[in-house]
Amino acid sequence: MKRYHDRRQTAGFTLIELLVVIAIIALLIGILLPALGKARESAKELKCLTQVRSVGTSFMFYADDNRDWYPIIPAQQPNSRYLDNQYTAGGVAGLFSTFQVGDGEGTIDPPSISGDIGFVGTPVGGPGAYINGSDEPLMRGYLDVFEVLTCPSDKVDYYWDRFPTPTNKLIADATRAKTPEAPTTERDIIHYNISYLYIAGLKSVDPSIQFAPPLWGDETNTADVSVNAWYGWDWRNNQPGGGNEPDPINDYGFNPETGYAKDDNHKDKGGNFVRADGSASFIKENPQRVFFTNPDDVRDGEDSSSRSIDLINPRRSEKVQVID
Repeated sequence: MKRYHDRRQTAGFTLIELLVVIAIIALLIGILLPALGKARESAKELKCLTQVRSVGTSFMFYADDNRDWYPIIPAQQPNSRYLDNQYTAGGVAGLFSTFQVGDGEGTIDPPSISGDIGFVGTPVGGPGAYINGSDEPLMRGYLDVFEVLTCPSDKVDYYWDRFPTPTNKLIADATRAKTPEAPTTERDIIHYNISYLYIAGLKSVDPSIQFAPPLWGDETNTADVSVNAWYGWDWRNNQPGGGNEPDPINDYGFNPETGYAKDDNHKDKGGNFVRADGSASFIKENPQRVFFTNPDDVRDGEDSSSRSIDLINPRRSEKVQVID
């Protein structure tokens, strides 16, 4: 009996048993890894939504001090009918910084700035200021934690020259791809470190709009400026629009229903948005088609006009401009 007991203690796994154990472990890894990946993505989406809501709160504080108007960058308008040129101070970055160095190099005095920089005033290296002469960013004092300007899911953005025209801000024309980094100071703020777009020209209280339209939310990787926003897709005819990327569906995996592509913050699923009333949610519909279209242009069988800001005032969307 003692010899039998000793033999049982020294016996190990057989080859078949070892292979079975390895197979079970591999099976468990195969089951758990996708679940963990989805959990990480969900956590990033939730953090993004929290950041979007935080920026929306700062905008509401601004509106409280400015007769219900959300910030509008001082810029020369073509006439009183349209809102335009909101991109002239570095786009969205111009709300938070008038000296956008990003990961470039340089100082104000002496004026020696180089690298991938944004709006830094005129002449280059001079004190950054809006067209009205003010060098204080509109949102200074309303938003102090700039890290919320970068979505944790944002993996790539693009850098164009310092003075690009909106229609030239296509992915194919970009100078180089950039990896967004959350800014910590006003100098770090620049378009490629910001993961969101802004719809200028809205108010927190607006009797001409019977619902709360999206105000601030996930950008796309192309030029989200005016009608070129969300890849400028001509949703009415279901084809690329004027000034758009040549073929966003095949080139970038663009989804016309959501307005986003596979390399955008949350892939082609949609985007997080805070609305003009401060509420925030994930929007899975193309915002340009749903919220900023003339009711007369809605395709047959669609009810998007019920959520268009033009429903009461057919020209209301001419008083807003999307910038990124």
